[in-house]
Amino acid sequence: MNLSARNTSFILRNRAILSDINLEVQGGKITVLLGPNGAGKSTLLKILSGYLKPTDGEVLVAGYNPQKISLQARAKILGVLTQRNSLEFPFTAREVIAMGRMPFGQSEGFDEVTQELLSMFGVAADQSYLTMSGGEQQLVQLCRVFAQVWGRGSEAFLLLDEPMTALDLRHQSKIASTLRKLSSQGLGQLVVMHDINLAAELADDIVLMSHGKVVAKGSVAEALKIENLERTFDTVINQLGRGGERYFRAELEK
Repeated sequence: MNLSARNTSFILRNRAILSDINLEVQGGKITVLLGPNGAGKSTLLKILSGYLKPTDGEVLVAGYNPQKISLQARAKILGVLTQRNSLEFPFTAREVIAMGRMPFGQSEGFDEVTQELLSMFGVAADQSYLTMSGGEQQLVQLCRVFAQVWGRGSEAFLLLDEPMTALDLRHQSKIASTLRKLSSQGLGQLVVMHDINLAAELADDIVLMSHGKVVAKGSVAEALKIENLERTFDTVINQLGRGGERYFRAELEK
């Protein structure tokens, strides 16, 4: 099962936010979307999830327009984490994570999946979401989205917008391991990131975006060429060696 954007454009207030985007997220692969602020990454994720309708072109989830799929059916196929997750009611962590199982009803692993994720990530089940730090809230929201696709394998996709921004190194590592595990089970993933080096370690495929257009895409080796990165981020990029691996760093301004 694939998730794709075909010749997709999006115009808002006479401004082209996205222009002629062609992208395919394949089952069992982690595709990382990289680019500077304002490149259109978050907008593309919203269009792929069916939250926004493209001005031109089409989006297909397993051959269907996501906007023509019922919200409950869409929630069983697409687990989506946006940058901003507003929650002003004092739900416990357990209750927030359990929300991810709501599309499936109480009979389909509701308590089991919730408890498994609470234990896996060491989340304080009964703590109020409103008393948590930003990083703790981010982790709970990730667990909620994981609960939504847990056990779905090739029948679902994850769309994550900067999922590791607020997390410490230990939890970043745990999330990366979980994403790889889900990928091995056939789950397709699109992950918006800013960290080039973390993307290089995590991704199967990388898409580079700038000014609403795709600059380059392909395998890690193909996409992360210095010329592609410099065109994307409009800055000089240094490639360093670190333990036999490539390491990218923007050149400091003098």
